[in-house]
Formats: sequence, C-alpha cells, structure tokens
Amino acid sequence: MTSWQQDVLGPNFEQLTLDLPTGSLATLVRYVGDPSPGASSTLAGADILYVHGWSDYFFQHELAEFWHRAGVNFYALDLHNYGRSLRPGLLPGQITSLTEYDDDIAAALAAMGRSAVAEEHPTLAGANAGAGATAGVGNGADAGTPEDPEQQSFELAFLEEARHRLSAAFDALAGRERIEEPGEASGERPLVLLGHSTGGLTLSLWAARHPGAADAVVLNSPWLEFQASEVGRAMVAPLIQARTRFRPMVPLPSIDPGFYTRAVSKRFEGEWEYESQWRPDRGFPVTPSFLNAVFQGQAQVARGLGLEIPVLVMLSDKSYLQPKWSSSALASDVVLNVDSVAKRALDLGSQVTLHRIPGAFHDVFLSPRGIRDQAYAGMGRWLEAALDADAKTRWRDYSLPT
Repeated sequence: MTSWQQDVLGPNFEQLTLDLPTGSLATLVRYVGDPSPGASSTLAGADILYVHGWSDYFFQHELAEFWHRAGVNFYALDLHNYGRSLRPGLLPGQITSLTEYDDDIAAALAAMGRSAVAEEHPTLAGANAGAGATAGVGNGADAGTPEDPEQQSFELAFLEEARHRLSAAFDALAGRERIEEPGEASGERPLVLLGHSTGGLTLSLWAARHPGAADAVVLNSPWLEFQASEVGRAMVAPLIQARTRFRPMVPLPSIDPGFYTRAVSKRFEGEWEYESQWRPDRGFPVTPSFLNAVFQGQAQVARGLGLEIPVLVMLSDKSYLQPKWSSSALASDVVLNVDSVAKRALDLGSQVTLHRIPGAFHDVFLSPRGIRDQAYAGMGRWLEAALDADAKTRWRDYSLPT
C-alpha cells in the first residue's frame, strides 16, 4: 500500500493504491475538502463507500461534494481492473465471481480505518490473503493455493452466519431483542454502502454475506435483474455457462449502441467529462465469464438476500432499450429494464425503499441538473431518517394501548 496522493479529479481528491492478496491492485479515492458549516448532525462522521458499475470508474465529483457538505466522510473504490486500477495487459473488468471483489472492499475498509469491522468480520482485511484467495482472471495469476477458494469462502460465510445467530440467541436468552443502532455494527461511526449498477449488485451481495458490517445500503440503478427479465435470464444462463466452460474470455457480440455515452458525455449531448479509456463509448468487451458471474449474483438476489438494514433503491421511471436513437434516451435509463429491477428490489430485504425519479439516466447522478437535484434531496432525507438513532430509540418499544 502506498501513501495518499493527489487524484486526477483535482486538489480536493486523494487516491491510495491498495495491494490485494491476489497480486492485483485496487484504488481508493477520498474527498478532503474543508469542513462544511452546514453538516447534518445525524450524518456527521458517517463513512460512505461508493462502488462504480461495469465499464466505469469514479469520476462523479459532485456526488463526493454533496456528501462532504452533509458532514459525511466520502470514499470511492475503483475495483481491480477498472479505472485507476487498470494496468496495461489486463482484461478490463473480468472476473469469474462477484465475490472476487471481497478483497477490494476489505482493503478499502481497512484503509478507511474501520478496524472494528475487520475484527468482527474475519472475511475482511486479510482473511482471504491467509486463506489463499482466487487470483483475478484478468491478470492470469495463479494463487497456488492447496485448497478450493470457493469452499473456503463458503466456510467463512457459514462461520459468520453461525456467529451472528449465536449472538442473537444469547440476546434472546437474556430476555432482550437485539436492535443494532447506527454504528453499532462496526463499533465505530456508521458505514453506508453506495453502489451503482453492477456495483450495486456487488455491494448488495457483500452486505448479505457480512451481516452487521454496514448500517445502510444505497443503490443507484443496481443491476439486480437481467434486461430481458428473470425468464430471459433463465433461458440465456445455460448458454453463457457453456461458453464459460469452453471459451470464458472470448468476448460476446457487442450490443451497446453508444446511446448512454451520447446522453452523458460532454463530447456529445451530455455535460460530463471523464477519461474515455477508463469508460469507453461502447463499454468494455463483455465475456461469458463476466456475464456468468453477474447471472449468478442476480440468481442469489432472486432467492432473497434477507438484508435487515435499510436499503434505498433509486431508479428512473422508465427505460429506453430500443436499437434506434430517440430523444427518449435523454430522459430514460438506456441500460436497464427499470421495472424488472424495481420488482427484484423487493427481494433484497425487509426494509427496502424504492425511489423512482422521472426522467433520470441510468446513473441518476449524471442526469440533468433538476432531475439529479431530486435524487440528491431524496437520498439525503432518506439517509438521515435511516441513521437517526434517536428515532430508533423513541420507537423501539412502542406498542398500541390495550
């Protein structure tokens, strides 16, 4: 791990290179502006970890500035083989399982100073290194471990679930219901996970594997379901699995018409500037290996994740998935089937809030000004309520008069 350096986004941003147990690299970005006088008393001191989507990286400086003004410590993670973490000769974004990002998240949380999280959740901060985590597909490395990494991951998840259930059982024996307050999960300041698209899927699954590690989850157009719905996924998945066995790294035919880039890039009809080599106009090549990993994750969500923390899902009110350009693409999600995602969001857990934003883009925070202002305001209100410890205490033992 190196020291913090100035980031490409400018003087208020710093980046830190994270060495992963697999030999890959990830990059953590933080906002370091002056303290904000208008910080929210409820949110002040909370940590937010943002994870980007497919064929993407963190460049949404406005998002960091928003949270900084609220008094939140903002961090963003460029996963291995993405953005700042991409190195020559690597296949961008390639994985065999979304669990491969556990090492990235663990390293990020450790760099954020969340030691209590790492201690309570042994799959974080080095546990995978000691157990011999799977090397990333992109760099072709061989971890050389004598044991099956998938089996180790299963055993660690089993032990963590057993610990959580035993803790709940002892609380029940003591005659009290266990209700975690914000920050109690980590023993520190509250942790909020914020994920976009594939990053939203990744963080949802991570939170389910690490109950109690986060206090809330915010999902910006998460890729929870295949564009052709669950039925379409069920039909396509066996074909992708077959390709994964025989030709895992041979790219699938591209179906990205470039409409999303046209809508958001300042070079076309949008207002945003970014590094096109880290965010190509028509996306990275999609391989069977990557798509199979996504399908596996979506199938897990469909079975129910059982999250017991507040979850906010933000989506556009409509999709435009046609092959011909239309002005409708400037007021829609042109990547996901938002109605299918909205339905699937109910399988995340028991405290899911759905916010449909009229005219929003796939990344709601890249939408035109008035639309993304609605998204920011709604997200801020929701998180204040989700982390309000006084409200939780006030209503904890409420019962109707008899």
